[in-house]
Amino acid sequence: MSLGPWRHVSASVIGSSHQRVGGVCQDSNVCTVIPSPLDGDVLIAVVSDGAGSATQAQAGSAMACRIISDSAAQFLASARIEEITREKVEEWIQAFQKLVDERALADGSTSREYACTLLSSIVGAEAAVFFQIGDGSIVVSDSEESIHGHVFWPERGEYENTTFFATEPSFTANLQFENVRRRVVELAMFSDGLQRLALDFAKVMPHEPFFRGLFPSVRATRSDEDAGKLNQFLTDFLSSPRINERTDDDKTLILATRVQEVGVK
Repeated sequence: MSLGPWRHVSASVIGSSHQRVGGVCQDSNVCTVIPSPLDGDVLIAVVSDGAGSATQAQAGSAMACRIISDSAAQFLASARIEEITREKVEEWIQAFQKLVDERALADGSTSREYACTLLSSIVGAEAAVFFQIGDGSIVVSDSEESIHGHVFWPERGEYENTTFFATEPSFTANLQFENVRRRVVELAMFSDGLQRLALDFAKVMPHEPFFRGLFPSVRATRSDEDAGKLNQFLTDFLSSPRINERTDDDKTLILATRVQEVGVK
């Protein structure tokens, strides 16, 4: 967690359904703040949810988070957020797919066994890039409006409980992308295990009480000790009976807020 211009916390925890059968958490996340020569401190956040039916889903989601976050950091070493295009993001995903193909060849499987969704946010002082393949969601508030709104609504496949994956050859058809001039002050990202808690599907909007109950603790963080306690709190919260009674899937949640935006409620 950064104690610079951003406060952020993240956790990926195993769902009770996987725990019962001795499985592992197939979700992964990365949340970091990098110094960009042209954009200052930039928040990079990535969430990936491995497909439940894929044997290497955990490895796939971890690779997706690492490749995308590293690619974004490398790009911003000499360019601005505004220069990140859809085509550039497609190159990053193709690099991920190449690594998956190599791993699958080495272990005698197929890229389908590494299937995972992908959500990413790259947020600077006055601009941001968001992209997503599959379900889960990115929720933000900005300097003009404190209420939280979604960037993309979760993408579902042709059938119930199916979605799209970053490992698919046709990923470009399902890639949602936005590059916006917008001062984002709060950000939440989560995998589909939290969708029914964090989103109001009837109104097609975020469930505001869910976020208003969590962000105050992130804003109040003032030390490394606070950060450690908050990370543990988030892990415990996502693993609690209160949450598991409503979802038995793996769950990932990233929360981030700008320090100077203390007036955001």
